[in-house]
Amino acid sequence: MSYKSPLSSTTEFGIVKVGTGISVTNGVISGSTGLLNYGFFSGNTPQTNPVANAINLVLLTVTGPANGISITGGNALTVVNAGTYTKLFTMNINKTSGGASAISIWLRYNGVDLPGSTQDLILTGALDTVFVSGNYTLNMAAGGNIQMCWSSADTTMQLLELPARVAPVRPSGDCVKITLTRIS
Repeated sequence: MSYKSPLSSTTEFGIVKVGTGISVTNGVISGSTGLLNYGFFSGNTPQTNPVANAINLVLLTVTGPANGISITGGNALTVVNAGTYTKLFTMNINKTSGGASAISIWLRYNGVDLPGSTQDLILTGALDTVFVSGNYTLNMAAGGNIQMCWSSADTTMQLLELPARVAPVRPSGDCVKITLTRIS
């Protein structure tokens, strides 16, 4: 098997064609950090629903590994670079009242609700806790931000962190976790 020489350059394809954000030196391909925007963020305190049917913004209190994405205002994730991003999230949702209660979860981009981003759940019974996850992919401008929103008519609905436990020993779990990654 033979390969075209050189393997790649800025003018010849070879195995790969070098483009924006990628360079080749002596056959070694390198990417700039502009393509590698990512962030892991979470909220580690309970988030309550004090007013029925009000819009609650998910509070983010912890920044994990991150590059080019940051928490702004305690509830928005702001990106440095324009591109297509994918957002993955998980939440622990709990309620203390009896009966069935609905909760809606959705996404905002630059303060505007995103059509198609809503998820609705129904929790039944007192002390019911569910784990929910979801994803959404969107184009974001440099300096753009996203926010997670939620609402319920049930004022006992909350985003609840999980405490550390024993027998067997288990670590705590944050009430909400969001990963935002630039994919192009």
